[in-house]
Amino acid sequence: MNEQTKNEIEKSLQYVGMTLEEAEQKYESICAENSVEVSSDLGVALWRSFVQQSRRSNRPSSSSDSGGLAKKCFGMFIMLDAPRDMMRWKRNRAIEEFKRDSDNALEKGIVAIASENALGKWVVSRYYKGSYEEKTVASLPNGAEEGEDGQYFIPLDDTARYMNGGENKQYGKPLPVEQYRRQGLFYGSADGGEMKLWPFSYKNQPAVDFSPNVFEWVHFMAIPNENGNLYGMTETTLNSLVLNNTLEPDNSDFRNMNDFNVENFLTEKLSEHIVPLVDIDRAHTERQALEYNKRFIVTDGVVCGMNMTATSNGNRILNITDLNAEFDYSEDGGVLTCWIPEHIEIDFGIGSSVIVIGNTSQRTVDGETEPATLNVSGLLALEKKGSVVESSSPVEEDYDWF
Repeated sequence: MNEQTKNEIEKSLQYVGMTLEEAEQKYESICAENSVEVSSDLGVALWRSFVQQSRRSNRPSSSSDSGGLAKKCFGMFIMLDAPRDMMRWKRNRAIEEFKRDSDNALEKGIVAIASENALGKWVVSRYYKGSYEEKTVASLPNGAEEGEDGQYFIPLDDTARYMNGGENKQYGKPLPVEQYRRQGLFYGSADGGEMKLWPFSYKNQPAVDFSPNVFEWVHFMAIPNENGNLYGMTETTLNSLVLNNTLEPDNSDFRNMNDFNVENFLTEKLSEHIVPLVDIDRAHTERQALEYNKRFIVTDGVVCGMNMTATSNGNRILNITDLNAEFDYSEDGGVLTCWIPEHIEIDFGIGSSVIVIGNTSQRTVDGETEPATLNVSGLLALEKKGSVVESSSPVEEDYDWF
């Protein structure tokens, strides 16, 4: 792709709602689908057509006064996960399936196969909805993997429909090299509406860079939908993030939240998720069948151990216990291991009282089930004591396998 084409794509970013990287990948896929060289004038013409179609499909109707998809949001995050590469599992599965049985992987629509012909073009074959298809294209997508004897294979999205029955529009298309997504739970208002809980989702690189502190009042732009979900919008959500406490009191967006009691809020709004620390194992078993936004728990305790040496995926470790509960020294349990991702601040020490929110996980070793642990997405220090304990002791990486 030449510099002139890149500049053309960059000028259109605000109209297609993509990052530059996403737009370049889309441009290359459009060229490949039409057997056009990425540096040709025809490729630019096809891109202009795509941009205009995108603008028309995203334009509000004349009866709408919404002013666009993104709305002003105000509130605080109760939970915010670390970003996860949602393509990693699918790509690894496709690669393993191809290595195990390439013919079966092709027939199941898990991969497409590509071979270069004498003209320097690529002959790509795939199965789509059970039918064999073959096409000659000018270039391969970024996600292509090199196989043996000069052959390439392309991991495909083989999910025809989502679990809710919705059609997957990416079915049969190449999987991205990576696609990060960040999920969370937001309490606040959208477009000046009522304060309520919103499941939050945000993807791609802007989601990686978007990391406001949990339990901190913030303003940003996002897209609410009719089902009560909130979605980050390209770089708009990231660039619009403002901390409420950085605004002057006479600013029209400033909200005085001094009278808001977080503990009372958690008790009133999340009562069905509150679990005493001593009941974590039972709660883990009971909640495994629930979906993400309903599976999380809220518990509290006193910090009795810390390890600030990050594991391979950036987690630090807090151990908490309930000093008001009877402790059984003859059994495992009574102390909860909490995995704290790197975007959550720890500015307190042992003896501090904390509330932690997240999803539980549990592993079995040599036939023995170990106590459940907590993958923390929200942390609130009620009483801070001491200072952070720095430790250089090694952390066994398999502890945070989940």
